[in-house]
Parts: sequence; structure tokens; C-alpha cells
Amino acid sequence: MFNDFNLSDKEILKIMNDYKNLIDKNSIINGKVDEDLQQEIKLLIFKILSKNRKN
Repeated sequence: MFNDFNLSDKEILKIMNDYKNLIDKNSIINGKVDEDLQQEIKLLIFKILSKNRKN
């Protein structure tokens, strides 16, 4: 969906910030937020959204 856009780092960080609650919700393991999982989700989001960026 976003792969046709040339998003800047700032725009990607804004998207991650906008979806922080959803990321946090999906980072819960055994009733607690797993920070490693949270970081992995954010890294994957960043990689996908910056994939087609021209250097």
C-alpha cells in the first residue's frame, strides 16, 4: 500500500507514532509489553515503508 510513496524518515516516524497504541497492543506477551517485540515490529514497519526509497 505505501510502497509507491517516497516517505522520509520523519514521515515514517509519524506513522509509527500515530499507530503507537496498536503497536503496543500487539507487543503484549503474558500480559506485559515485550520491548524486544515492540522494537521488531517498528523495525519491520520502517523497512517496509522505506523499501522503495531512492538513495
